[in-house]
Amino acid sequence: MKFEISNNFHEHVSRIPDLAEGMKVHCLPHLTYIDSGLSCDTFNIIYIHHSELTAKELSEALIYFQSRELDYCIWANEESLRQNVKTLLSSNAITEQASEVGMALKFENYQYVENVNHLNIRRVDDEESLTTYSRVIAQNWSPPDQNVINYYSRTATHYLDPNNNIKLYIYYHEDKPVSSVELFPSDHETVGFYGFATLEAYRGKGIGTTLLTFALNMAKDLGYRNAILQGTEDGHNIYKKFGFKDYTTYYEFV
Repeated sequence: MKFEISNNFHEHVSRIPDLAEGMKVHCLPHLTYIDSGLSCDTFNIIYIHHSELTAKELSEALIYFQSRELDYCIWANEESLRQNVKTLLSSNAITEQASEVGMALKFENYQYVENVNHLNIRRVDDEESLTTYSRVIAQNWSPPDQNVINYYSRTATHYLDPNNNIKLYIYYHEDKPVSSVELFPSDHETVGFYGFATLEAYRGKGIGTTLLTFALNMAKDLGYRNAILQGTEDGHNIYKKFGFKDYTTYYEFV
């Protein structure tokens, strides 16, 4: 399951930028780095996906962003974060900023959850609703992060292309868009949940849990066998309640 988690994450950070005009994806043997065309550490990512990372590979990625004066972040899971990689990061004054748990659920162990509030959830199916989706996510920063809105504007064609099989949903509370989720498949068996965000004023009302069970029901109906996500401290126990198990840890560096 660790491979499925890593592969889905890798696909998620790179697939759309690889398709979008003005964005670049650079694949090296042990890391991939993504330039979104924005100076934004949400979408400019260095993903270390193998513990055999070399100093030359890391240097190439770092010089790329630093020479262009672009903000970026670095992600690695515990399998790739061996002592040699830690030493390389430390020698470049790169420090850990946060960590999240890589979790997965097997749908054979999941029972559908019925909730009348699932009716408050609408699919993103055009550019207008995609803009609404991006604004919900952007409002998780103060002030709202315009880079998020710009990113989805520039990638709209690909997110809305049915051939990419990506599904985005918004939860509406009294007709106000307040929460979001993305279903991103890496193959016909595994789907990742990303973009879980609920506006601060609407947290603690069960909206996030409702969106989670809606996404799980939907993914099971679509025939996926596994769901994966990165669990934050706030959401970890909720995910475990519905059958997600811990498999790895992801670390974010700056």
